[in-house]
Amino acid sequence: MIHLTICLPTRNRQKYCIETIRALAKSDRDDFEVIVGDNSDDESVLANFFESGFDDPRFRLVGPEETVLSMVDNWERLIGPAKGRWLSVIGDDDFVDPRLVLLLKYYERLYPEVESVSWARMSFNWPDNRQKPGLSVVPVAHDTYIAVKSISQDRLYRWSDGTKRPSVGFGLYHGAVRKSLMDRIKRKYGGRYFEHPTVDYENSCKIIREARMLVHCQRPFSVLGACTASNSAGAKSRATMLERVKTFKEETKGKVDMDDPVFPFPISDPGASICASIASTTFWFCRTYGIDLTGFPANFARAAMDEVGGTIVEEDYALKKAFFERGFDAWEGGRWRDCFKPIAFCGNRSHNELCGVLNNYLYIREDAPPAQTPVEFYRFAESLIMPIENVVSGARVFAR
Repeated sequence: MIHLTICLPTRNRQKYCIETIRALAKSDRDDFEVIVGDNSDDESVLANFFESGFDDPRFRLVGPEETVLSMVDNWERLIGPAKGRWLSVIGDDDFVDPRLVLLLKYYERLYPEVESVSWARMSFNWPDNRQKPGLSVVPVAHDTYIAVKSISQDRLYRWSDGTKRPSVGFGLYHGAVRKSLMDRIKRKYGGRYFEHPTVDYENSCKIIREARMLVHCQRPFSVLGACTASNSAGAKSRATMLERVKTFKEETKGKVDMDDPVFPFPISDPGASICASIASTTFWFCRTYGIDLTGFPANFARAAMDEVGGTIVEEDYALKKAFFERGFDAWEGGRWRDCFKPIAFCGNRSHNELCGVLNNYLYIREDAPPAQTPVEFYRFAESLIMPIENVVSGARVFAR
């Protein structure tokens, strides 16, 4: 029986995708499958890889269509054919441990109503995305928590934490969702699994609204990788990010327009950030499906101040500050403008590069571990955290 389907959408990053496929193929488990959704301009690279010696029945390749798909449509076509009881989506430069199946089975026994599982994630820059050494992150805790849905909804819909990213990790992206829940979502939300171009956060909005039970594990089971061609790497360069936003908007033409006049914080603005992209997505979802947004405007202003306050280059600070000021001036006639009061720029500086443990996270200089890929980093980090077998047995100590 296939218990888990790992969906691997990819576009024009074939060499990273192949490394991720090889990493997943090293697992000796036979209760998972991988569906690779190739949306690349050159279909021959992955097709040749599958045809020339890679023979693993757990893997399926879905090739490009006649025209380039938007990200949301590439995700859409992978869910229907999935055979797994549970689904998960990762990027083509990421890694997820197929032994996640053990955790899912464990939670199903403990919590029969669980429909969405999240976990902590490691973060890792591929060697080609290290302009200067930064920090890799390893979560070191391992407890299990049952999420309170109302709190999760406040954090995502109304941004109650007021931080630049809402702290809600439930959804398909680096999370696991029952296939039956995704099928319910498709029936309820217009006959599609996904609607919005910011597909990961839109999916999170639906999951925390519809899932019967949400369970979180502090022990990491995946790695958020970032290669030089990734969106997170592109965000480090304003010119690169604007070019990718332009391409993104062209490919999603006909979908939900993220340059939304009702929410005047357009992602195509030079000062836009991921913070504004997330807010545009959640605001669209709540407005479309009649979800109470009490508190959102003031909380979003706090999040915008957090985004601006964390900027380390003065030019970027000025662009972001002006972007949010224009948005708040235009939004509902400037009703929320007084809520946006960012701190003054603190001076050009570098990110903290001190290694050590802080708040259950271990920070390691990324040039220190002997790792060239996310899976190599994951194997290295496993020596520092609770073994999976202990987590899924209920044990809370290392075996001698």
